Amino acid sequence: MDAGRTGRAGPLDRAVERGRPGQELPVIHVSASLAADEARLATLPQLWRRRCADGGDKPALRHKDRGIWQGLSWRSYFSEARAIGLAMAEAGLQAGEVVSVLSDNRPRWLIVDMAAQAMGYVSHGIYPCSSSAQVGHALVEAGTRVLFVENADQLVKVLAVRDTCPDLRHIVVLETRGLLRFEDPQVGTFDDWHARGVHAAAREPALFDARIDAGTGEQIAFLASTAGSTGPARLAARRQHDLLREVRAMSPWLQLRPGDRTLSIMSLAHYGERMLAQKAMLMHETLLHLPENGATMFNDLLEVEPHILFAAPRFFEKLQGTTELFMQEAVLLARTAYTACLTPRRAGWLQRKMRWRIRSALGLRNVRVAVVSGAASPPHVADWFDAIGVPMLDCYGMAEAGFCRIVPAGRSVETASAPIETGTQLKLAPDDEVLVRGPVLRPGYWTRGKPCVAATVAGGWLRTGDLGRVDEHGRVHLLGRVRARAVAAGGGHISPETAEDALRLSAYIADAIVVPAEGGLSAALLSLEEERVRKYAQQHRLPFTDYASLLGLPEIAALIAAQVEIANGRLPEPHRVRTVRVIPRSLHPGDEELTPALRLNRGVVASRYANLFTEPLGV
Repeated sequence: MDAGRTGRAGPLDRAVERGRPGQELPVIHVSASLAADEARLATLPQLWRRRCADGGDKPALRHKDRGIWQGLSWRSYFSEARAIGLAMAEAGLQAGEVVSVLSDNRPRWLIVDMAAQAMGYVSHGIYPCSSSAQVGHALVEAGTRVLFVENADQLVKVLAVRDTCPDLRHIVVLETRGLLRFEDPQVGTFDDWHARGVHAAAREPALFDARIDAGTGEQIAFLASTAGSTGPARLAARRQHDLLREVRAMSPWLQLRPGDRTLSIMSLAHYGERMLAQKAMLMHETLLHLPENGATMFNDLLEVEPHILFAAPRFFEKLQGTTELFMQEAVLLARTAYTACLTPRRAGWLQRKMRWRIRSALGLRNVRVAVVSGAASPPHVADWFDAIGVPMLDCYGMAEAGFCRIVPAGRSVETASAPIETGTQLKLAPDDEVLVRGPVLRPGYWTRGKPCVAATVAGGWLRTGDLGRVDEHGRVHLLGRVRARAVAAGGGHISPETAEDALRLSAYIADAIVVPAEGGLSAALLSLEEERVRKYAQQHRLPFTDYASLLGLPEIAALIAAQVEIANGRLPEPHRVRTVRVIPRSLHPGDEELTPALRLNRGVVASRYANLFTEPLGV
């Protein structure tokens, strides 16, 4: 990678944090038995410690701060985690208690996570887009003792609900800008905790390593939140032994090589993102990059040019949609070349050149594989990425069971003989519920600060609660949740996802929530692709001032009605949508209406906008 493209601080390979002024870098102790046989490592912290010893002053990760890429070496990673871990012990935290992190993806997120696991505590990530109520629910369910929050904005959420969190003892702020005169006996700063940990390390230099050595595979490593798309999210408890098995099983399909770069796009609170980030860092000599924030994500993608992408379908839809809109404004020759390069026939030199230019313009020229998580990639999006030379994998997974089914998407699926081996089996129950089982599947939940009853298992198979269909290529097509389906007039079942998938195929509909009604009179609530709808209005010279006035135009109403009619034409009669409304505001990451995967949250949307259906409007 050209260092001049990746920041104004000089070559990134030299941008490695050297520790705090006046502080000696620690010696990392690794026992001979651990160094001799990696297979005997029992926990992720033991594997992490070995990687820190091998990496030394090499960069472990990079983070963009105010437009400049900053680095953290493996040696400093270990030093920082040791200080924070010992500070947790100084605060009275006991083995098995929960440490939560409420923050965007930052180096300190990973430092706190590994510090907690190394000391025998349970790590827990909370999505930074969560509302105060959602944060309160997560803290109560986890039984959090210590909470690390990113900044003043996240602190405000916690202070609003801390009276409802009886187990919470300490709140630690990672970034203190805006809190100069703020004082609260329960709230401390990361720097203060770090200083206490440094003093503790001086008094007991062997304690941190001893706690790592004492770790066992049966310990709970972290709590992973379930999707929470139809109700409050639950916490799945994952054990160290199972995680190590899964990390090692991911090697064949990740295609990572020494020196590769990765970009963390989804929140580290997401199970798959955390596993992939740790996999890339701990099992391969790859360099993890953490973006500055969501607004800079696409620019950061251009600068990093990663070798693997892991993201929700909306991320890939945005990349494809942005390119399509740009090409609409291009000159005729460019539009012709663009259209020709997407044809499935054998590519000539001009097509190959155009495809390379598209990949380079998006920061994708190094990507060997793009992994889609949270839902199957829309067929037209998967085909588009496949056409420009970026193979996509559809990943069906869950917090309770990890990566369950991985299948090539797009045109390449026609030649795929079978799903990629993950070690997990998948089948459908007689009622079409998806069932999974595998060597790393020992499901259990966590509630009110302790493990609770295991996830429902029948004959060794985990009942996922997802309705699904498995096609001839092994891809899982989700049809909704078991408890969300309704009964059609003819006695069959109506699954909302069937109609929602058809509606999402429209270039003007970003997402849809379908509320099935008895007898097949389904209603849909849509969020629109605002940029595309605005472009349509501009091309047709329709006057509008803001998003609300745009939605009020009869021509836009007719456009959406036409899109719904096209979607209904793809559906069998019982699944067709009879009533449609559009969410009357723009939605952005962090809004309660959106899940962390940037899909509409069924429960929130159905309750918040129920009044829109009081006067039915047929489409």
